[in-house]
Amino acid sequence: MLSMIRMLRKLDGKLKYAFKEYNPAYAKLFEREGRRLVRALGPGCHIEHVGSTAVEGLGGKNILDIMVGIEHGWPYAFAARIERLGYTFMQQSGSTERLFFARDTTRNRLHVRIHLHLTMFMGREWREKIAFRDYLRGNREAMLKYAEVKRRAAGLAHGSKERYMAEKVAFINATTSRALLRARRRGMSRPHKRF
Repeated sequence: MLSMIRMLRKLDGKLKYAFKEYNPAYAKLFEREGRRLVRALGPGCHIEHVGSTAVEGLGGKNILDIMVGIEHGWPYAFAARIERLGYTFMQQSGSTERLFFARDTTRNRLHVRIHLHLTMFMGREWREKIAFRDYLRGNREAMLKYAEVKRRAAGLAHGSKERYMAEKVAFINATTSRALLRARRRGMSRPHKRF
């Protein structure tokens, strides 16, 4: 397990907490991986692109974050299907409301780290991540501020997840609160299945 944790702290031979400019290839990579997940998980799953690569122009660690929301049942029931797709279940990285999986792959000579977040559809984790993403997509000023926060956090982290997250937490919490308030005012809609 310790070797897996060390591996997850490295990406392309460098510490993964490095800021990289936005890469539009991740949108296409998400579409491909999303279709793959739908085939494996079946109906009743909602799949969304979240994280920095889901926000045009943001930049970050260049990790493809995918949120999978389960309509019925318990997320653990889907874990084996996800692992059969080459993902590794990372129990220590999840939470009581979200299971976390990681997978490395190569697409068109691009090394891709994928983080998959499995949770209940329209549960707290789902609503927060989708609202945060949508807020940044619709608010260029907030997106640029978050890019600045992420760039600073990457510079200070020196490979430490705890330090990286500590530098971002105030912005994330404040922005998530604003995003959820906006979503409630507008009526957070159920996303359309896209696959």
